Amino acid sequence: MTQTFLFDVKLFASVRVPAHSPEEAERLLRDHLDCASCNAGVWPDGTPITFEASPDGSFDLLDEDEELD
Repeated sequence: MTQTFLFDVKLFASVRVPAHSPEEAERLLRDHLDCASCNAGVWPDGTPITFEASPDGSFDLLDEDEELD
């Protein structure tokens, strides 16, 4: 009989956010990634790897891309 096991896993992600300021971008990230549904492909048997993710801690601003219209 197959069982499921729940793990708390810390992942790193880099996300580009269109915003007018770094503060607005961080607010948007926190608002939209709180308990976000994620899909990470499929298990060997073909079932989807799905999970919920939320931010933990502060964000590191890595780059400011050029302005968008």
